[in-house]
Amino acid sequence: MFEKKKSILEEIDGNQYLFDSKVCISMFRRLANLYGNEFKNFIGNEQYVSDVFWDKAIPKEQEFDEIKNEIGTTNETFKIIKDPVQVQELAFHLGKLSKNEILILFSTANAFHRQERMGALVKLQEIRENNDKIKIRILTPFDKDIHSISKKLKNELNVEMMNLREQSRIRASVLLVDRKFALYVELKDDTKYTSYEAIGLSIFSSIRSTVISYVTIFETMWKQEQVYQELSELQKQVKSQEVINIELNNTIADLKHSIKPIVALSNVMRSKKFDSEDQVEFVDIITKNARKLEKIVDDV
Repeated sequence: MFEKKKSILEEIDGNQYLFDSKVCISMFRRLANLYGNEFKNFIGNEQYVSDVFWDKAIPKEQEFDEIKNEIGTTNETFKIIKDPVQVQELAFHLGKLSKNEILILFSTANAFHRQERMGALVKLQEIRENNDKIKIRILTPFDKDIHSISKKLKNELNVEMMNLREQSRIRASVLLVDRKFALYVELKDDTKYTSYEAIGLSIFSSIRSTVISYVTIFETMWKQEQVYQELSELQKQVKSQEVINIELNNTIADLKHSIKPIVALSNVMRSKKFDSEDQVEFVDIITKNARKLEKIVDDV
């Protein structure tokens, strides 16, 4: 006979629930915090939350097909997906259905490279070939390889990429399609080579409030990095101007040092007797122009 699990009593938001594992408590808190009342409606009135609940929340093949069938309808859908193969398939499926915009957020450079190995860049090329008006933006931390790829994507596919300088607090990848669909893929272990090993819980949602929340996060982070880039460019220009100013000051100093002996020697020569008026005139011209040049340099 199987040993019966010992239940864990936990109070959450004023209600007491029985859980049969600490994993359930952690998952329950995360989803309750994210979806609020929508999550309460999702679980119904059950006060006992067990591993069976999470099993029910994981779409099987039939439920996964239902997600794809509901896409494009007016139904608002919320599904938890545990199978990484289904997550990858759904991501590519959503990409093919896009008509206006694709927004992708990777919280780590490794997450980007995993999708690159899965053929995501080829999929983007296919999407662009089918519809060249789709706006595609990717927000990800850059490394040397990604920096090179970003230039290629920009030139060949008109895909905009922004460098996420600091690692995102969202330890996940997020795919947003046409501001109607959101696929949130939790990062479990960033050291893994494949997405199948690296990802954990995934959530698909077509609930408007949820999707718009993710879009707002993406746009805020994009704008923040955009402003940072603009400031960095201005800083480079200021530093460049500072270098020019230093060089100009050095040049002026050299001019001043060069002019002083001319003025001094012309005054000495002027005090001497000359054989002709022409010689006197020549020295006066030298003195006059040397002083004029000295004044110009001082003004500068």
